[in-house]
Amino acid sequence: MNHSTVSISALSDEMLLTILMKLNNVDVLYSLIGVNKKLDQLARDITFTRSIDLVKILSNKKSKSKTKSILDRFCFDIIPRIQHNIESLTLDRLSIGRVLCIGNYLKLWKLTLVNLPLKMACHIFNDESSFIHMFKHQILHLIIKTNHIKFSKKKHVATNVFANIFNIFTNLNHFEFGFEDHFEYSPVSLINLSSTIFYSTSINYLNVTVQYFNDCLCLFDGRFNQLHTVIVKVEIIENSSQIINNKKIVSNLKCFSLFSPDETIEYDSQIVPLLQQMSQLEKLTLSLDVINRTSFIDGTQLYNDILKNMSHLQSFIFDIVTACFQLKAELLPSCNDIRRTFIQSGYHMDCYIDYYNSEEGRCHIYSLPFNMEHMHAITNNFPGGLFMNVRRLFVTDSLHPFEHYFFARISLSFPLLISLEISNRHSQKKKFIHQPSELDQTSFIIIYPHLVELSFFLGNIDYVKQFLLDSNMRLPRLNKLHVNYDELKCITNNFTNAAAHAKCAKLKHITFDTTETKLVYSKNFFLYCSSLEKYGTRNIFLT
Repeated sequence: MNHSTVSISALSDEMLLTILMKLNNVDVLYSLIGVNKKLDQLARDITFTRSIDLVKILSNKKSKSKTKSILDRFCFDIIPRIQHNIESLTLDRLSIGRVLCIGNYLKLWKLTLVNLPLKMACHIFNDESSFIHMFKHQILHLIIKTNHIKFSKKKHVATNVFANIFNIFTNLNHFEFGFEDHFEYSPVSLINLSSTIFYSTSINYLNVTVQYFNDCLCLFDGRFNQLHTVIVKVEIIENSSQIINNKKIVSNLKCFSLFSPDETIEYDSQIVPLLQQMSQLEKLTLSLDVINRTSFIDGTQLYNDILKNMSHLQSFIFDIVTACFQLKAELLPSCNDIRRTFIQSGYHMDCYIDYYNSEEGRCHIYSLPFNMEHMHAITNNFPGGLFMNVRRLFVTDSLHPFEHYFFARISLSFPLLISLEISNRHSQKKKFIHQPSELDQTSFIIIYPHLVELSFFLGNIDYVKQFLLDSNMRLPRLNKLHVNYDELKCITNNFTNAAAHAKCAKLKHITFDTTETKLVYSKNFFLYCSSLEKYGTRNIFLT
């Protein structure tokens, strides 16, 4: 035993626990189990063994052999010693089979599965002999995040997996079913699932992505009669013929969140009538992109049509875009006009407006502080601010190009952004190339410290140049790129340009926007994007 271990062991149990509680519990287990009797006993304290998350410690290791070594240690040396304390497990595709098969988890009630390929999820939750059935009566809290949706009939498979969950876990009261991949996901479709087969009398918290608004309404037809919290992402909000037969379920809801990424014309005809029935709501979250209205959605409209019926409401969070095509020229509101409509209700918010002509405009209102991970598309008129929770962003402008200062403002407003998608066909008026003096060179630097994914599919080539060629555009974590192949080839001078090489050399995943079924790559391509070579051409996907 080395000197440092002896010194640590000499500390009192109370002092050691104080120190260890400042560390990640999984790191404590991995480092101290089996070191000596005292440290082993402290590490096996329920403080460190109640909840085990193996995803982070495994995902941080680039070497497959190191990942396997860590997983082996947990499966052979650690989990057998602490299994009687484990109440919560967070696992991924690498660990789920091994970990769930080795333990007798009598206290396990919460299970989180992330980065789970949909095919694997289908096998696990459709096969009656699957190890997952050992826990069907004790799991109360289940979270599933799937990915790698690369095969046909994916919507059908996702729907079957979702439905089978309720047949397996008889006592489930909290269920979240979603998708890791922002660009490729498959929502479930509930409309054709019989309420006599697909139902639950125990679920009270449900978070799910569905395809149509009809599927959303199915959640309130009586098959889930204990619901108090519903978080639903609807891919398409269309005119629905579905009738809510059990209005008691809707009226008893305490929390409701509705997210829809696509445009809808059914705000007044479908969304407002549904919300008007939720009289007992305490928390409401809306993220909508509404089109074809004759006026912008503002504080007055929200209060008169929705909020005044919710006397118990304590929290209202919103991110709402309204696009109008028949505005009255004499009634064109300013941003301050929109802000004033929220003053009486006491909601903190901000907004901006784009007017295309005297009859057409777009208004974006959002609550502050903003706590959603996604925000609807923003334009040049976005006023800025600080949005610490936003991870994915789409920027677009049909009137003006995005200049250098716009991306500087975005980097400051969204410091934890991991994905940025740019849609703007306008060429920049002020090109990125500049030669700042030594005195002011840092004033041009833009840093996206956490940006992993960048898409230019709908953007002018100028933006590809700015992000990849400009040395003052810092992207230390970029590893996913969505771009037109010919544009990338052009700006890198057939993959020889030194300025862009550092960024391209780190890329692990490239999606090319092309109509060709098979690209003929330049001979320099794999040398230039050298990290792709390490991970194989399977990480180069053609759209």
